[in-house]
Amino acid sequence: MRLRSKKRVVLVPLLAALLLTGCGSAFHDDTADVQRAVDAGGSVTFPAGTYILKQTIIVRKSNTIIQGIGPETVFVFEPTLPQVHCVNDRAFTTPCDVKTTPRRQILGPIAIGGESFVSAGDVSDLHTGDWLIIEDLDRKAGDVVVIDWAQVGAVSGNTVGVQVPFRTAFPNVREWDPEASGLGYYKIPQLVEGVQLRNLKIVVPDSGQNAAGISVFAALNTQIDSVTVQNSHGQPLYSYLAKNLTIQNSSGIGEQVLNEFAATVDLRLNDNSFSTDRSAGLGLDFGTGFFQVTRNVVPSSSNIGAYLLFGVHDGSIQDNSISFVGTSGATGDSGVVVGLLARGTQRVVITSNFLAGGAGPTSIGISIGPAYGLDTPMPSLGNTVSPNTFGPLWGVDYDPSNAP
Repeated sequence: MRLRSKKRVVLVPLLAALLLTGCGSAFHDDTADVQRAVDAGGSVTFPAGTYILKQTIIVRKSNTIIQGIGPETVFVFEPTLPQVHCVNDRAFTTPCDVKTTPRRQILGPIAIGGESFVSAGDVSDLHTGDWLIIEDLDRKAGDVVVIDWAQVGAVSGNTVGVQVPFRTAFPNVREWDPEASGLGYYKIPQLVEGVQLRNLKIVVPDSGQNAAGISVFAALNTQIDSVTVQNSHGQPLYSYLAKNLTIQNSSGIGEQVLNEFAATVDLRLNDNSFSTDRSAGLGLDFGTGFFQVTRNVVPSSSNIGAYLLFGVHDGSIQDNSISFVGTSGATGDSGVVVGLLARGTQRVVITSNFLAGGAGPTSIGISIGPAYGLDTPMPSLGNTVSPNTFGPLWGVDYDPSNAP
């Protein structure tokens, strides 16, 4: 490793391993060197070459910039087995340990514009400036359906004031279960913000395990720019419980699993390519809100081109292109191939998109409606779904039959 002023250039030569083994990656492991460089924080540049990772690279320091020089900088993730959560089940991630303490219950609903909430239990560890993740879980959905971040302003008794009024309503109508249901919150134990990944390629070969390429977990202000992730068995690009995530000029290529952005707020996906061979190319779900999805393409997908599920709200899907949607057998929730499927969405604008067509005479370009099968059904309200352009290969261009 060589250090050059504030920008570190990391050299982890694969050539020596190739000369020794004759085949390279099976006996070579760059994980420790790469992790050591990332742990130092700041800006680190990886020159052209192939870097073999056997375990997950965890970005623990804020304002860390991981940069290659383009597609010639390649990280190949070949995880050791058995897989352990956030140890060797994704190539790069921010820390996954936000839920180190039990989820705490919020008493009563929260309205848009509200400036505080009442917490059950002890709140003596909350201080001004702490970031909280507020989430409402639905047992049948098996995950979050309403979410936002809030920053503590002041604490008085069990009343927690927030610095900015709530922009999301939390009705608090589900039964409380700290593990599976109801309205509660987490304090983020150590906030990681300002992480960037730029100008590099990540390859996850088929190991028979579901391993993500890049995972943005409970992080603030993350940027991914000009990155290609090629994944044989897991999610190329994934986020969960994140805030202010920007992905641009990048490509998530999956063979079996989609690019998924779950329970993420202030999301921007611009000028990217999202594709898979056996599932939807792109998915926004589990309460994702305040988003812009613009000028992206879905070159290949099966059954569903892209979807918005379970409480996706307050955002726009605009100027995107979804190529012909094929089928791999089992199809969307209506039993047909769908270009864009939306269930339980509120205040989403879907305009100026091109949807080429789908397999079968009963395929649907855009299908939108309520989300059923939950403890509390979610209506589809306040959406704008026009104008869009449909290719000639749809049975029906737009199906609002399930919309209220």
